[in-house]
Amino acid sequence: MNTQPDSCIRVLIADDDEHILECYRSAFGDNRERNYVETLSCLEAELFDSEPASAAPRFEVVACSQGGDAISLALEARRTGKPFDVVILDVRMPPGIDGVEAGSRIRQLDPEVELVFVTGFSDLTMSDLARRVPPPVKLHYFNKPLSFMQLAESVVDMVRAG
Repeated sequence: MNTQPDSCIRVLIADDDEHILECYRSAFGDNRERNYVETLSCLEAELFDSEPASAAPRFEVVACSQGGDAISLALEARRTGKPFDVVILDVRMPPGIDGVEAGSRIRQLDPEVELVFVTGFSDLTMSDLARRVPPPVKLHYFNKPLSFMQLAESVVDMVRAG
């Protein structure tokens, strides 16, 4: 798990809706925009003789539209020694493997990864997830519609809590 404050948080996102994937990409930010904000923060600190604001976390986001692709990407990340810190899975991604099954298989590949399940339905509970994809301390559950910015902040907290 990524615990370095200045390092990049690696996030894998699987959702079958391209518009939602764009919302995730926007929430996790463009690193060029973050560099601009950090530069302004440093200039402001210099101008007012203060400490710069803490740097915004950096994310490396990999997105796909199916559960099977998420499993393949997680496997490849482990093979290359660059595992994901957090995997965000839509619960329903027809056709093919759903998010819960993908999460279960990813958990087998990487027991340390934080898994976030997102759904617009109410047919799944956190206790259902905990039974199917243990351990519960590495599971998170969000209902749609969601605040993508709040989710991005939660991801930072998950990684820092390690």
